[in-house]
Amino acid sequence: MNKYEYVKKQLAKTNKKNDENYIVTRIWHLINDYDIKINTQQFVIRSDNNQRIKYGLIDLYFPQFKLAIEIDEAHHKSVVNQSLDQIRKNDIVNALDCEFIRIDATQPIEEIHNEIDQVVQKINQLKDEIDFVPWDIDKEYNPSTYIEQGYIDADDNISLKTVADCCNVFGAGYNNGYQQSGAPHKFEEDTDIKRLLFFPNKEWNNKLLNNEDVFTEYSTDQLKNEDYFNKRMFKYNQKIALFAYSKTSTGNFEAVFKGLYALNREESRSKGVLTYNRISKIMPTYYPTGDIQPVRIAEAYNEAEYKVAHFYTEEQITKFKVKYSDKYKVVITATK
Repeated sequence: MNKYEYVKKQLAKTNKKNDENYIVTRIWHLINDYDIKINTQQFVIRSDNNQRIKYGLIDLYFPQFKLAIEIDEAHHKSVVNQSLDQIRKNDIVNALDCEFIRIDATQPIEEIHNEIDQVVQKINQLKDEIDFVPWDIDKEYNPSTYIEQGYIDADDNISLKTVADCCNVFGAGYNNGYQQSGAPHKFEEDTDIKRLLFFPNKEWNNKLLNNEDVFTEYSTDQLKNEDYFNKRMFKYNQKIALFAYSKTSTGNFEAVFKGLYALNREESRSKGVLTYNRISKIMPTYYPTGDIQPVRIAEAYNEAEYKVAHFYTEEQITKFKVKYSDKYKVVITATK
């Protein structure tokens, strides 16, 4: 899929809602920048309520800027809906760690255009202020992009196409004929790499909960579930580098990176359902063993001393520090 096809698909998803279609397409055409990626009807897993999962769709989302745009049509004006909208907004902001802007579609066209202009101005301003990475539709699906970067971050909303791609981000070196749902991590021996289904199906009822900080793994086949439960509890690796196989803004099912999770044995035993807690949204990536590798000059660690990134150039270190500020500790391991 090229950029033209992708953008057409995004805009087409707004066709049945006149206000949304008008405002979204006007924003896109006024931006007039093919280095900026847009997602319409961005799917979001919101906070759960007593294990009941809630989902949300954002009218327009700019992943490079973590900027969500919501178009408020007439039905949003009721007191009840305004209250629900505020709850929904809070859930989305918490889930995506994003900025949220509303455009009131019930205003006169001059006011609507004024709010659209403010959004466009903000996007252009953000592009100048941040370490902007142009949208490259080919590179974003290529595991080498993240291997060379030295890390992969769930907050970057990264999707890959195959299980082999998911494993290759961590140095597996598989070809695309690889048919399993995952594989043991070749460099972090306590970790498995898994692409799991998170939509209704005949075999599994997996769930992402608590703004994706928790996930559960459960087979609808009782005997299979019991067997897998025992193997995961007592035999298999206790950590999972998770990719959720779900429908993305492209309209296709893709493997979306969610982070590193650790099995909560006590919770799993108590509920009888395998339950995992996210311990990091960011993980280091690896070159395959047989590849010629650049010299690793630094590493980054989180507060729990888990290594989250590798660096091969001074420029990478600088970009990482700008992006994450003091969130992670960078340790120099060699000089070039």
